[in-house]
Amino acid sequence: MVTIPPQIPFSWGGVLRDHARDLHRLMRVGDPLLVMALFWLVVSRNLPDDFQGETAFSTKIVVGLCTALILPQGKIYLSYRQCTLWALMRRITTSWLLLLGALLALAFLTKLTATFSRLELTLWASLSWAALLSVHVGGRKLLRWHRAGGGNARSIIYWGLPEAAIDFHRRLQNNPYLGLRMAAWFSPQPPTPGRHLPPGMPAFGGNLPELRQWLNSQHVDQIVFSYLSRSDISMQDLIRFFGDTCIPVVYAPTWVAPGMAFKAQHVGGQICIDLWQPLDSILDRQLKRCFDLVLASTVVLLLSPLLLLIALAIGLTSPGPVLFLQDRYGLDGSRFRIYKFRTMRVLEAGDQNGLRQATRNDPRITLVGAVLRRWSLDELPQLFNVLQGHMSLVGPRPHAVDHNERYRKMIPGYMQRHLFKPGITGLAQVKGFRGETATLQAMANRVAADLEYQRDWSLAKDIKILIKTLLHIRSTNAY
Repeated sequence: MVTIPPQIPFSWGGVLRDHARDLHRLMRVGDPLLVMALFWLVVSRNLPDDFQGETAFSTKIVVGLCTALILPQGKIYLSYRQCTLWALMRRITTSWLLLLGALLALAFLTKLTATFSRLELTLWASLSWAALLSVHVGGRKLLRWHRAGGGNARSIIYWGLPEAAIDFHRRLQNNPYLGLRMAAWFSPQPPTPGRHLPPGMPAFGGNLPELRQWLNSQHVDQIVFSYLSRSDISMQDLIRFFGDTCIPVVYAPTWVAPGMAFKAQHVGGQICIDLWQPLDSILDRQLKRCFDLVLASTVVLLLSPLLLLIALAIGLTSPGPVLFLQDRYGLDGSRFRIYKFRTMRVLEAGDQNGLRQATRNDPRITLVGAVLRRWSLDELPQLFNVLQGHMSLVGPRPHAVDHNERYRKMIPGYMQRHLFKPGITGLAQVKGFRGETATLQAMANRVAADLEYQRDWSLAKDIKILIKTLLHIRSTNAY
């Protein structure tokens, strides 16, 4: 058995490294206390005399309890290594707005809204939000600077094929703020003769016997390994080997595809991992459907004059029908007929072999069609697809059948997009992956964003995507 490494001398970097979870728990307590203290300083001290005493104390307690219950729902206490600063700022802001909404509702129900000064409440809300940002984002910025300088570092040894080890090292080098460094790497196959390793990457350490010797004499914080299907070493052998150490072990599969869920479940006692998973909550499905129906109906009523004007413009400027109908794949891969305003002089079937995507300065596009495409107005008839239940407001964009059949053979997980209803807009579109997919990588980026959306779906995410779509409705990539 691999021996237990010697204890590391005390250091503040070691405290941060070894007790990060405990620090996050302390912050769960510290944040409500901070918010309560600011509430007392800004609001409570200036309340009327008849509102002091137990009632004022109870109000501060309610503020603290709501803070303790709602802020963690925004996932602001997760590992600081795995979240960008912008994402953390959005989480804090969203959680704080949700908290303010809950407190406002409680004040309204208890008829206490007239007791508090609006100016003082606004000042308290602004100061508390700024304080939370300073503690979390500012603290994380300092921690990143500390890690980039070599502090709070975690050492890793890697087991895998040389190419996988090189790729993993480059990822660590490109993200120094993570505070992760490769101390050594081992593999059943030595690097190709003459292959130069990236700067700063440790030399090849050898096979499993050399790895065991290294572990007996060196300290490391974590072992990362990938499955080696091309070697004589089985997965069971690796599990047995790494399980015989006193070091945390992480499996980093090289076959992983973007958007995978990796959720474990038990089937008759057998542990299974969900790689891709649909939205299996009936309540979530109905919530999303109700949201679609209410918003789509409202938009249709509000934009009905615009829809009539666009139809009239198309009919008067070019021969052919006003609407363009084409078969697309929908939920679970079933076909449906999508509605769009006609923007081309030709009408092509979705399953036509060799179907061409629209390109910049495409001669098939009419003058009116070019304007409609630039402002995404040609997609408006899909609101009726939403009302029919074939589409959702937000989801993976449905591609032509011919394109589906082509790309499903090239991109792993492509058809998993159809575990959700297709949408008028989606995460891929607000990330900029819209318009022509001239390269395979362009389509792969779009599919990765679609699968990420499905994995992390929430109604709040739908609302954010819709807002971003409206803010960037005009796109230079749409033609």
